[in-house]
Formats: sequence, C-alpha cells, structure tokens
Amino acid sequence: MATNSLSTLSTEQLIKKCSEAGININEEESRKFRDYHVDGETVNLGLTESMVGHLFDGSFKKQLQFRQFVTAHQHKEGLVQEPVNSNSTEEHQPQPFTDPRYPTNAEYTQVVKALVVKYPFLRDVTGNGYHTWHMSLKRKFKAERAPLVNDCEVRKVKEKFGNKKQSESTTASAGSAQMLRGRMSASLTDEIGVGEDSSTIEAHVNVLQNEYLKTQPDMSTVHDRMVRTFPWRRREIMEGMTVEDVLIKYPHLRMPAELFNEVDRIHQSQKGFGDRFREGFANVLTNVLQLAKGKSPIAKQYNETRQDALAEDVPGIDFRAGLILLPLIFKEKVEHFITMGEGNPATPYPTIRLLDNDWKMAIAGRALNVVKVDGVDVCQCTGIEDGFITAFSMHFVFNIAYPLHLKNTLIFLQRRIVSIVEEGEKTLPVTVLRVINLLC
Repeated sequence: MATNSLSTLSTEQLIKKCSEAGININEEESRKFRDYHVDGETVNLGLTESMVGHLFDGSFKKQLQFRQFVTAHQHKEGLVQEPVNSNSTEEHQPQPFTDPRYPTNAEYTQVVKALVVKYPFLRDVTGNGYHTWHMSLKRKFKAERAPLVNDCEVRKVKEKFGNKKQSESTTASAGSAQMLRGRMSASLTDEIGVGEDSSTIEAHVNVLQNEYLKTQPDMSTVHDRMVRTFPWRRREIMEGMTVEDVLIKYPHLRMPAELFNEVDRIHQSQKGFGDRFREGFANVLTNVLQLAKGKSPIAKQYNETRQDALAEDVPGIDFRAGLILLPLIFKEKVEHFITMGEGNPATPYPTIRLLDNDWKMAIAGRALNVVKVDGVDVCQCTGIEDGFITAFSMHFVFNIAYPLHLKNTLIFLQRRIVSIVEEGEKTLPVTVLRVINLLC
C-alpha cells in the first residue's frame, strides 16, 4: 500500500489532509481527533455518524465535508465498504459516546465488518456474513460489564437504558438480533436475596455439585436446591455469565430433564415443558408432513424409512421427521440446526450434532446426538426428538436469542407449540402467520 494511503496517516497527517481538502478544522476539533486517537486506520475501520457528529459538533457542513473526504479516498484506494443501514431492524439504542464500555449497534457492526473484510475466511456461510461475530461481541461486552455493577458510569447507563426502558420499548421482539433475549422481570428481581445471600447460595451450589458427582443423586434435594438458587442463577445468566461457567456452577443443567424444569421455573405452567412440546407438536404434525412433501431430499428418505418400518414404529418416525422437516416450511435450513458427524461450525447458538452421518437413522430413532451451545458439549441424547426439544429449551435457560437463519421456526414453536409469550414481544411476523394458518 502506498505510503500516502488513508490508512497510513497519523492523526496529525489526517488533520492536515482534511484542511487541504477545504475542511476548516478548529483547535477544539483538532483536540478531539487527538483525544480519541482518530487516525487514518480508525477512519478506514469506519466512523459512525454519531462519531463524526461528535468530532464536528455543531457543524453539519463539516460533517458532510469529512464524510465526502473519506469516501473519496476510499473509492480511490478501492476500500469502500457497505454502509451501515441507519434504518436497520437490529436494536439501535443511543449510548454515551464517551464510555467505550457501551458501543452503539453501528459501532459493533463496523468492527465486525472490518474483521470479515480483513479475514474473509471468517465470514458466516449464510446471511450478511458477520451476524455470529456481531452477537458474540455484544455478549462479550455484556459479560465484561457484569462485574462493574458498582461503577458509577455503568449504574447511570443501567438506570437510563435498563429494565424500565426495556418494558416500554417497542423494538423488542422474539428472536431479535441481540444475542441475549432480554432482561429480568421486576418480579424476579424482587425475589433475589429473599432468604438467601451469597453464603447460602454457595452452600446450595456445593450441595448440587456434590449430588451431581453421585451415581444416584437425590433428585428431591437437587430439585429443592435448584429452586432455591433459581432467582440468583437467573440474575447471573442475565448479567452475562457464560454458558460454560453456568454449567460448571450448576452442572445439573447438563440434564435435559433439568433444563425443562428450568424453563418451567422461568415460564410457569401446570404442564411440563417437554410434555407441552410433544403434545403441541403432535397436534400440527399431519399438516407439517403434508406441507413438507417434496421440499427436500430428506422428505424422500423419510418416506423410505416409513415404508420399511414396523407399524408400531410409525408414530415415532412421523414425529421425528416432522421436527427435521419443519424449518423447510418456513424456508429455513435444518442443516443450520442439526449437523452431521464432525461438521459443526462454531456458533454461539444451540445446535444438535448427529454422531452418524445418516438422516435415515435419525428419522428411525437410532441416532445418538450431542447438543451444543456456545462451543460447549452440554449433553448427549438418544433420539433426535430429545435433542431437538433440549436445544430449543436452551434458548430460554441460557437467555439466547433466536438466530436469524432459524428465527421463524423457533418463534412458531415458542408461541404456538409451547404457548410462551415473553414481555415486550411484537405480534408474529406475517411470514409466520401465513404458515400458522396452514398448520393450525
């Protein structure tokens, strides 16, 4: 790259170049360039509109001149990147520019775009190419801020953009682009600390960990201590505790049955989560199989498996095939949720890895599978239906939003199969409603 390219300019050289281009930069604006280390490389990574507005506060003319200056240089050097869409449906809440612990959505986007432009092999295979990195970076920031609850600046931001604003927000929706689903409800916040403190929670956790090591744990004790630690655990998860750390502290969440119990604690219901799922899906199964006919080679393998099966095995085959084929009805790919053999791309979202490279075995019910989330092997299931329900439950337990590539399928399962409606959710998308009208 030539020595006079934009990315090689120091802060002083950049100020000089801007002046030569007719941008009359005063002393205060020059100081901002220096204070925020705005050099050519920073500009090439992509300054957001709010950043440029801060540099040239009070002068729309200079803001426009600076953006034209940058665009002209990037065109000349062939470095123009896709602009950030200010009307993006992703969450975009203004945060204080002066606190780097609270980047805006546009700033997250610019950073991850720069990453995949620099290293193309890191691009996601679907979607916009950087969604997984975008979500992971957001969650990393949230996790790093969690221990800073007593920091005055963090507390100010929490007060301004915290629970109260969340409940009033009209932009919250199921499966939003945020990595995290949402914040704790006020009622759950009130429960935290009632009859428990850090020392009693530690004692409960020790009991749970000791029970997990036993060949035959006392499940009544496990249930009691999981209930006692539940509000505390939810706070830890909502504040950004990683999946790996949650599983180390509360190892019983590696058990599908306990994951289902946890969903029932979050969204109280007279009927258990697993039973609700199976019963609800059975009600739409016939229509799912009808709509999925001919949409995938997997549908053909299902028909072949069904023809070769014993009569008593057919109901189970239909149920498993329906789950596998469901995403196709929403024009989404099941391969993003269920992977074969060792092929399991890194993703923060819950996925199912079949240990055998055979859809027929999965449909027939003879398929061991490992359920993973955030790169962690959580548990092993003996059937694809168990793995499917377990992976779905993890979105609630670990507070993980739905991935864009499977969002409509998972919203349908949440709202119509297990009948869970979360605070602040919008009405169902038209695409989902159309399919629901065909299924229900």
